[in-house]
Amino acid sequence: MKETKKKQLKNNKKGFDNQTVKSIKNKKGSTKVKDNKRENKNIKSNNSKKNARNFKLKKSVKISILLIFLIVLISLIFLIIPKFNEKKSPEPNNQETKIDYNEYFHEKVRLLKDKTLYQLKDNELVSVGIIYQGTNLELTTDEYQEQGYFRLKNFDYYIDYTDLEEISSLQLNSNTYLNYIPFNENVKTIDKTNFYLDNTLFYSLNEEVSLPIIIKEENFYGVLYNNQLLYLKKDEVEVVENENTSLKSTDGIAVLTYHFVYDSTNPEEEKECKDSNITICLSDELFRDHLTYIKENGFYTATMEDLELFIDGKINLPEKTVVLTIDDGYFVSAAIKVLEELDLHATLFLIGSAGDPSDYQSPNLEIHSHSYSLHYTGACPGGQGSPLKCLDKEKLLADLKKSREQLNGSTVFCYPFFEYNDYAIEVLKEAGFTMAFAGWRTKVRVGSNKYALPRYGVINTTWVSDIAQIIN
Repeated sequence: MKETKKKQLKNNKKGFDNQTVKSIKNKKGSTKVKDNKRENKNIKSNNSKKNARNFKLKKSVKISILLIFLIVLISLIFLIIPKFNEKKSPEPNNQETKIDYNEYFHEKVRLLKDKTLYQLKDNELVSVGIIYQGTNLELTTDEYQEQGYFRLKNFDYYIDYTDLEEISSLQLNSNTYLNYIPFNENVKTIDKTNFYLDNTLFYSLNEEVSLPIIIKEENFYGVLYNNQLLYLKKDEVEVVENENTSLKSTDGIAVLTYHFVYDSTNPEEEKECKDSNITICLSDELFRDHLTYIKENGFYTATMEDLELFIDGKINLPEKTVVLTIDDGYFVSAAIKVLEELDLHATLFLIGSAGDPSDYQSPNLEIHSHSYSLHYTGACPGGQGSPLKCLDKEKLLADLKKSREQLNGSTVFCYPFFEYNDYAIEVLKEAGFTMAFAGWRTKVRVGSNKYALPRYGVINTTWVSDIAQIIN
């Protein structure tokens, strides 16, 4: 029995030892698994770190490439921009480098971009508005040229010397508006004033104005600003009553008609003139007497533009106003000399086939149409038979077109022999004329028929007393 117990204890011990061995083996196996897991974890951690390093590296490369691209781009911009500005003059500056502003000054210029307008206030040039690209200007200089600013001729404004293009000439508007009598009404603007010229925005001022109305157009009011005729849009201003003048304006204007004026010092010209038509042939001495009376008595000799504006009720003309006209184009040189001598204005109605407009050029003479070659008798029934009363319309239109082209698009006409009818008026309108003169010895008034305007014929027995009676 003891022996049996010993055996049993031995077996139990042996089983225990086996279990211990198995347990140790299991622990070792478990340790190996844990080690494998730890190793895998370390591998994954190392891979993540590697991937992070790779990502940062790639990001750094991308940033570097982007920076290089930006540097190259900026370098190119700095290289290209100066090339665009090579021909552009620099802005006025206070740098030590001395600029010769005389190199940029021209009397007549066109603006290459919108420019700031400056005005002298408290001895400093202050920005007051804008003058717009494409505007043609006359410039002058004063002491501010040394600072790079040129003064606008006839305006109390300055512009800087940059972005100016020299031009050969300006198309200057007549300044006869200085003779107009203002209306007793003003236009007022608020905060900002836009001035227009030839229906185009000329310049803008950052201030309000109140100015007398000189001209009333359909969509604009004409005003004098800096002694220059400019326009304000009707829908941008307010109109108020204002006592601008006590001068009387005329309610009727006499239009005088001359024909031939010969040089009294030239016997051959006198004979030729009288042989042509003695009634309408005047000496330059008689012509001078007529015009001297007009000059000494303070009459304004109006232009065709003035007269048309007056008829339309758009302007007021002085009480003493007269219009001088000369018909045909023969024996005109002596008349031009008298006009220039007395500085009076007249209109020549030229037969295009009788001479070229360049033969009559004078600052005291404007030239309009007396047809190109329709000044002959017997073409149509009645009177002297002016062709304009009955010839084929296409033939008449062709002649009138030729005359207008010769006269730079003139829209003012004088009927041959003072003769017209409804058909003649219809043809003139179709040809583009807006006014036409005849006879009838009465004055032109506001609202007169612009295609049948009256005139007073002057002959060689018309004395100064007759002229005085007509025009007064």
